[in-house]
Amino acid sequence: MSLDKMTIANRYAKALFELVVEQDQLDPTFEELKQLRDVFQTNDNLAYYLTSVELSVQEKQSILKVLTEGASPVVSNLIKMVFDYGRMDDMVAIIDEFERRYDSKNKRVHADVITAVKLSATQKDQLSETLAKKIDANEITLTEKVDPSILGGVVIRANNESWDGSLSSKIEQIRRLLVK
Repeated sequence: MSLDKMTIANRYAKALFELVVEQDQLDPTFEELKQLRDVFQTNDNLAYYLTSVELSVQEKQSILKVLTEGASPVVSNLIKMVFDYGRMDDMVAIIDEFERRYDSKNKRVHADVITAVKLSATQKDQLSETLAKKIDANEITLTEKVDPSILGGVVIRANNESWDGSLSSKIEQIRRLLVK
């Protein structure tokens, strides 16, 4: 029976997370994992080649040596274990799941913000501050998208919640009331 990617990512991330919390190495490990994720994301075929038969074992070992060079023992062991179990194509998902746990522990929230025009730095800061208070977060990371069709206002999605303060939705509400 084959396990799905999210189950695998959850298991590896949970074990790693608990280990580095216990060793008081959470922040440095997270920084290392972000760098490792960047390597996999900028080299699209890396995971494929590490799991395929196209490369010899020696070629794969030399790539692993580069990946583990300078890594902490725990991250180095993670890379080797994931490779040994043939799960290199799950590495980014494992790191993403680790980050989700890291964010939860540190009350960090990623929010998608849709506006009709680009926000200034001051507006972003004010929005982050207001949202952080509203959802009891220590840090808000905004991902901004400009969509002129909302006409004005802002739409925010964070923590599986959505707040629609767009002008287009307010006009639609008025339209529905008038049609009744």
